[in-house]
Amino acid sequence: MKTKDLIKLLSQDAPVRISLNQALAHSAIAATIMAGTVFFGFIGFRADIDTAVESVRFLFKFVITIALAITAGMVLFRIGRPGASLRLCARALCLPVILIAGAVSLELLVMPSATWGARMIGHNATLCLTIIPSLSAFPLACFLHAMRHGAPERPGLAGAVAGLVSSGLAATFYAANCNDDSPLFVILWYPLAIAPVCAVGALLGRKMLKW
Repeated sequence: MKTKDLIKLLSQDAPVRISLNQALAHSAIAATIMAGTVFFGFIGFRADIDTAVESVRFLFKFVITIALAITAGMVLFRIGRPGASLRLCARALCLPVILIAGAVSLELLVMPSATWGARMIGHNATLCLTIIPSLSAFPLACFLHAMRHGAPERPGLAGAVAGLVSSGLAATFYAANCNDDSPLFVILWYPLAIAPVCAVGALLGRKMLKW
């Protein structure tokens, strides 16, 4: 009998109190509530939110971060199942990359080259590197707990994906506070803030999701 066939049989025979999908759905709700509570309780909207919502650059940040959270979530809902194919949903992760790459290309076309450096550095890099990981903490704990109802073949990778979903959610909230709307800022600092969350998720996943 092949190893994958044995894994499927064991997973089918094991008593299930709650399905992985249910656990992840509950965790997604809890993660959103927790991140939102921290955001609105301690961070809040940027001061010029009334005028910011009229800017395409400001609104497009949410398109990118929501696309990241959703596509990473698609992977998370499958990666906890032994033998499940990740090819199609993993390809969906290219969507936020394509979106930000297109926005940066347009920014480089319409803005003078002398302004590129300043737009990339921005004004709130430290806040970005601090707030996104901080807002990701509770969601990451929720998703890792939910993943224990599954049986990921690669626990470290599953933990990293949980970190990616968590940071995508956190980045969506942070985007409402961030005063830097340039895609050049987003493509540099947002990934730098997201990377440590994924790294922590991978390390915790190796320990918490082994079976």
